[in-house]
Amino acid sequence: MATLKIKVPIYISSVLEESFYSYPEMCQRIEQVITDYNNRLPDSKLSFTQRTKLKQKVIKFIHFDRYNFGHTPALLLRIEEYKQNNKDLYLENSITAEQRDIALEDKIGSNYNYVLLYPLIRYLDNGDAENRWVAFVYNDPSKEDIDIKTTTHSVLSKILGLSVKAVMRESTRNRLHRTPIISKVVANYVTVNNRTNDQVDLRPYELSCKSTRKITYQNLPQDELMYLMEDQPEDVVSKKITVQFNKNENVKMTYELNTENVLIQTLIEETNGYEITLEPEDIVTMHEPMNVQQHLGDIITRFLSNEMN
Repeated sequence: MATLKIKVPIYISSVLEESFYSYPEMCQRIEQVITDYNNRLPDSKLSFTQRTKLKQKVIKFIHFDRYNFGHTPALLLRIEEYKQNNKDLYLENSITAEQRDIALEDKIGSNYNYVLLYPLIRYLDNGDAENRWVAFVYNDPSKEDIDIKTTTHSVLSKILGLSVKAVMRESTRNRLHRTPIISKVVANYVTVNNRTNDQVDLRPYELSCKSTRKITYQNLPQDELMYLMEDQPEDVVSKKITVQFNKNENVKMTYELNTENVLIQTLIEETNGYEITLEPEDIVTMHEPMNVQQHLGDIITRFLSNEMN
């Protein structure tokens, strides 16, 4: 078996509404929120479904342990979740080949969804403190990317109350600004009021009218890429710019209208971002907490040295 990669998406929160003047205080606050959640009755635990889908995901329990990375305490979360309302699935015994249908009320669970929360404090000139959390997601190769992404984002935003956005590596940001020619760029736009004349008679009945357009560019100069990223077309409500450096490396940047009707960047997705190389013999132990701590500790060191200076 070839080596595998553990992707480590990184999210950073907005400044917290409440100020804390020490790392232990920040950790204690998150620990209390998690403890309160874990003490909820089963029926009041966070559950959600993908739009138009039957399958339901429930966040069952969140374990946490405090570890020191250097002199800074951080929280390693292990999220238990399960899915129910599964249809058209069965289990087959590997020895007898006997099959059993999975019923809608059956639960298919996952015990090892890791996120490490690392605290940041910035002391202001007036003596106040600004606090943020950096979340390092342990997106191991046993899980689908979208699955761990929805689990992680739901816990961070809906349970912990953190407003987070993805982090792009500084090296990638520099690459966007310094690469003279980009081999391929795809721009996707969602627009409003883009309709043909034969629809005019139906306008009194319209509830909404949106359409999409896609433009592909080849060998795009860097200054034109900057224009695409900053452009604010009047009829556009969202846009996604995908920059492809080569076959295996790309960056997707999503922009959406804010309350001032300005397109702002809301999501960055980067391939070949922070990742951990996993040898075949390490797969059996990749969910052991001490191994997770060690792997993510290396990523924290790289992140703080490259991005925070």
